[in-house]
Amino acid sequence: MKEVNSMIKAFGEVMMRLEVPNHLKLEQATELGVLYSGTGINVLSALSRFGHSTSIITKLPDNALGDAAISYIRSLGIETSDIITGGNYLGMYFLEKGYHVRKTNVTYSNRKESSFCTSKITDYNVEEVLRGTSILHLCGIMLSISEQMRYNALTIAKKAKQLGITVVFDFNYRPKLWQEDFTQAKKWYECMLAYVDICFMTDMDALFILRMESTEKSRKQRMKQLIPEVAKKYNVATIAGSLRDQENQQICGFLYQQDVMYFSRTYQYQVLDRIGSGDAYASGILHGILKKFTDEDTVDFATAACVLAHTTYGDSPICSEEEIWLLAKQNNVQIER
Repeated sequence: MKEVNSMIKAFGEVMMRLEVPNHLKLEQATELGVLYSGTGINVLSALSRFGHSTSIITKLPDNALGDAAISYIRSLGIETSDIITGGNYLGMYFLEKGYHVRKTNVTYSNRKESSFCTSKITDYNVEEVLRGTSILHLCGIMLSISEQMRYNALTIAKKAKQLGITVVFDFNYRPKLWQEDFTQAKKWYECMLAYVDICFMTDMDALFILRMESTEKSRKQRMKQLIPEVAKKYNVATIAGSLRDQENQQICGFLYQQDVMYFSRTYQYQVLDRIGSGDAYASGILHGILKKFTDEDTVDFATAACVLAHTTYGDSPICSEEEIWLLAKQNNVQIER
């Protein structure tokens, strides 16, 4: 892998997040909070805070919506020179935060009609865009959108692999977007895994998407069985993810590489805003790999980043490296004086 200060890029969608305030349902709302996000944006935002150079490869509408999104992306420390413009639509999602037994609900709008999701890979000068890139991040959500988006994702991943760029892929399976079609999902996820060096997934992805089998009842034991099988079958060097016990609000992270699996300690967590916490975990793993942390420190740092992301508002992680290490290295959160 190249030096720490080389460029990390993500190819992915930028979405407008429209949040219903005060735990109201959408039908009760008379105003909405606006942010701009996406898996790639969230990961790059955190890596920018950790001192890495980052850039988003995407297409935004050629209007005030696109201008607003670009302004917000720049405020996160992400370079915007790889953004192209055209079309009129930006994908949106409406967020209704749950309360107690009522679950949080996400409603998508204009996604398939957005500038990014209707773009063609020929819209991007791929050779030029990937020049000087050390890591390319891709999200599995793209595979669920359309044939065109699947082609785009696979084409840029293949080109990155040919150029010796480390390809990072987050499964990010969304049942709503695939309409529970596991057979289709398996086909396209397997196509993508042919180009992947670092993968973010869990035992549930192995079971339900890759259709692997396990008789283990404990998720930790199932992870120990399935993740090495995935790594071997699909020739993926590094696999990482988290184990979440929602009933008891506990979480721990894992990292598998060079035939060894590492687990972080288990954290109790509370949720202010959960969206983007998985992206915080991914950014922590990538930061640890780039900085050449030990594997134990990498998974501890990533899990602490994930836990802290539950405590901050918005999709994009905003905690500093120092804040994350403070949590990773101590058992009790105290007042910083």
